[in-house]
Amino acid sequence: MTLKVKVVIDGTRFPIELPNDATVQDLKEAVHRMFNFYAVENQELLFNGLLLLNYIKLETYEVVDDSEIILQIFFTVGIIGKNPDGQYHRYEVRAHRSNTVQDLKLKLHMYHGLDITNMNLQMRPESYLQDRTLLWANEISSSTDIYIV
Repeated sequence: MTLKVKVVIDGTRFPIELPNDATVQDLKEAVHRMFNFYAVENQELLFNGLLLLNYIKLETYEVVDDSEIILQIFFTVGIIGKNPDGQYHRYEVRAHRSNTVQDLKLKLHMYHGLDITNMNLQMRPESYLQDRTLLWANEISSSTDIYIV
């Protein structure tokens, strides 16, 4: 028997058929085969608001036929700022389109130890990014340079 789910990418639903005992990892690999460019390690899958873990079977999450699973793709954002020694440095954080500017700041703090207390980010001079704004709304992608000010 098989399990037929719909993977939702930016609002579009794509049907995928898997064995009934498929894991989240199996689904990620099927997505990669289907599109040929979403690397497994860059995929994050959500079902009913839960982040799905690779080694868990889909049935454990109560995924059934016609369930919709949301796919978010991670990319690397380059953020340029001064390191604690005062030298300019390029920091990299992984994010997806549904992250906010505040999420980028939190990742700078968590993974690079930067103080984000009074930190502002901008893409161009005099264009501060609002903390609550989603990355997609600012058209932030892996090719976008962001600056700490």
